[in-house]
Amino acid sequence: MAEGLPDDLKTEKVIFLAHQAIEITFNPENSKAEEYLHLRQVNHNEVIEEANEELEKYAKRYPFGYIISNNSEYKELVLNGYKYVLESKVYDYDHLNRHPEEDELIVFEYFLIDLYNGKAYKVFELDEMKVYDAKLFIRKFSKVLKKNGYREDF
Repeated sequence: MAEGLPDDLKTEKVIFLAHQAIEITFNPENSKAEEYLHLRQVNHNEVIEEANEELEKYAKRYPFGYIISNNSEYKELVLNGYKYVLESKVYDYDHLNRHPEEDELIVFEYFLIDLYNGKAYKVFELDEMKVYDAKLFIRKFSKVLKKNGYREDF
C-alpha cells in the first residue's frame, strides 16, 4: 500500500463505483437470523437508487476526469483511459450475508487503485451506516485531495 496519493490525478481519470442491487438470498420465515439478513439485503436494494443518484450529483464536485461505473463492469474502462478506481470491499456486499458480531460496527477502507500496476493508496474509511451517503463519500475524498496538495477550493 502506498502513502499519499498519486501525482497524476489531475491528468488521469478516476472511476467512482455505484452500488448494485443484490440477490435476496435469505428467507425471513426460516429463522430469526435469516429474517435479520433478509432485512439487511432488502434495505440495501431499497436505498441504492437514491444513493446512486446522490453519487451522480456530488461526484460533479470532483474537479478532474471521472466516470461512475459499477464493480462488475469497471475493469473494461481501462481500455478507455481510466487509470484509477476508488474501490472498497463494501462493493462485494459480503457483509450483507452475515451477522456482525455483537456491538460490532463494520468499517470499510477505501483505496484508490492504479489499474495499470495494482498500486493501492488508502484514502479514507466509512462505517457501514455511512456507505450510502454520497455527499460524505465525496467530502471525505475531497479532504484527502486537499491534504495531499490538490486544489484548495475543491
